[in-house]
Amino acid sequence: MAKESYTRKKLIKILEDDGWICWVPPKVKFRQSDVFGIIDLLALKGRRQKNIQLTTVPNISTKRKKITAFLTSYKVELPVEIWAWSNKTKKFKKEKINLKLKKRGRA
Repeated sequence: MAKESYTRKKLIKILEDDGWICWVPPKVKFRQSDVFGIIDLLALKGRRQKNIQLTTVPNISTKRKKITAFLTSYKVELPVEIWAWSNKTKKFKKEKINLKLKKRGRA
């Protein structure tokens, strides 16, 4: 199984080679801190922004549920990409989560 630091470096290299600038939250007490508990890495390019959760293929479902629960409970529209590393194919599988909130009618 690939270590998280290895896959994170691979992901950052892919993004930077494509012109993105990346930021990873600093470690706190020897543990990596996620932004809002759902974002491992932020990437910017021009006016675009990627909010990325890094994981492995077997954990995609767990991460999807965690992200969806956060966005739903806080009523937030924020696109989050899951980049899942596959040890088998040695590639990332990408999935985008972008919940649209229902607009309430005016009373």
